[in-house]
Amino acid sequence: MGGLDEQGRSARYVAGGTDLAVQLAGNAAGGQPEALVDVSGIPELLRLERAPGGALSIGAAVRLETLARSADLPACLSQGARAIGSPQIRALGTLGGNLCNASPCGDTLAPVIALGGRLVLASVEGRREVPAEEFFTGPKATVLRPGELLVEVDFGPAALAGRSAFRMIGQREGQAISQVNVAVWLLAEGGRMAEVRAAAGSVAPTPVRLAAAEKLLRGQAWSQGLGREAGQAAAEEVRPIDDVRAPAAYRRLLTAALLREALAEACEGVQ
Repeated sequence: MGGLDEQGRSARYVAGGTDLAVQLAGNAAGGQPEALVDVSGIPELLRLERAPGGALSIGAAVRLETLARSADLPACLSQGARAIGSPQIRALGTLGGNLCNASPCGDTLAPVIALGGRLVLASVEGRREVPAEEFFTGPKATVLRPGELLVEVDFGPAALAGRSAFRMIGQREGQAISQVNVAVWLLAEGGRMAEVRAAAGSVAPTPVRLAAAEKLLRGQAWSQGLGREAGQAAAEEVRPIDDVRAPAAYRRLLTAALLREALAEACEGVQ
């Protein structure tokens, strides 16, 4: 996120700075800005509110630790925030920063997509809303225009009414970058999954919806056999690469396994 400050200098917006500081130190942020604009104290960016109808709004500067500790948020979002970094990183890092960093392995990206989040972007020209799955255009790339700032992420009532779960795996137990992560949200009716949304990260240039798996699951009652079928469908629709963290074939296996685990948790107790 960047633009110009009051003096017309090139500037980057910063709240937690946990990713930006590393990028600036390595000069990997598209050139050094002339100024950093601290937005961490703007009240609107710190909101975490539920509307009377059940909708949820989370300000872009809400800390990851706040999300990780919140028992009344969708499970997949809290679990995703909890998976990021160390307690020190979560105490500084923000939801907006994790989203705008746009790393394919970011652990809040898949949850926000699975929950049907809408990102509210603001600039001097006004505001616009972008569905989460359309926000990311490539590794470290988004639809943000120069001077735009992500101010909040909005979720409809269904996000809180449904069930959800998140799974990730890295090369070690804690403070690990995801080799694969998966988020699932579903709405159960009559013992069946009336609606399902699933997304995966670190399996393509951007986090992706698992549309084939969703189609297979929709309207069905949970079973381990169905989970295996959905996992196979998901493994076939992702586009992973070989890199230092994992080979592509392994990532496909992980996608299938993590989707099954997340579905099993989200469906637990459904009758």
